[in-house]
Amino acid sequence: MKKMAILLWMLLSPAAFAQSQNFEGFGLSIDYSLNSITDKSTPGDSATSRSGVPSITADAYRAINDQWLIGVYGSYDLGTTDTSGTDPDAHHPIEAGGKVGYAFTEKLMAYVKLGYSWSKYSSPGYYQWINGPSYGIGAEYLLTKNLFTRVEVSQQNYKTVYWSDGSSDKVNINSYGISLGWRF
Repeated sequence: MKKMAILLWMLLSPAAFAQSQNFEGFGLSIDYSLNSITDKSTPGDSATSRSGVPSITADAYRAINDQWLIGVYGSYDLGTTDTSGTDPDAHHPIEAGGKVGYAFTEKLMAYVKLGYSWSKYSSPGYYQWINGPSYGIGAEYLLTKNLFTRVEVSQQNYKTVYWSDGSSDKVNINSYGISLGWRF
């Protein structure tokens, strides 16, 4: 609890640093990701398919020195990632976590992220909530003072889900995305 209070204090206290300050504040973006979902079924085989999914991401950054930033993020997929074309498997994944950014210039920042993901997963006749860690790397580029674009590569690595009939599924979603957003 003490660490959380210190983190919140750092995010909310006033400070200004050279190039990193350009990325500070609250951001909202519309994202489009090409997802590759892999489902390893036991018993059974492994299936991989690709689909494009739009999402919304909200994030907030705070500069800690001239080049480094820390932040938090949350995203919600507006669509369903599907493994077979007929059975929607990962319904509207939700992801939340933290980011560490490094401002290379006043307009370019790279970051790493670490978070946690949740999704309602379905198989014919069954559904269950799945969750697991997520991580990724990305870069943001400021087009104007407030308008930015972002590219990102990430993975949602869900824990194995066990069904009532004794079978199981292990799901990973690899995402390759682009975004357009506004920093407030």
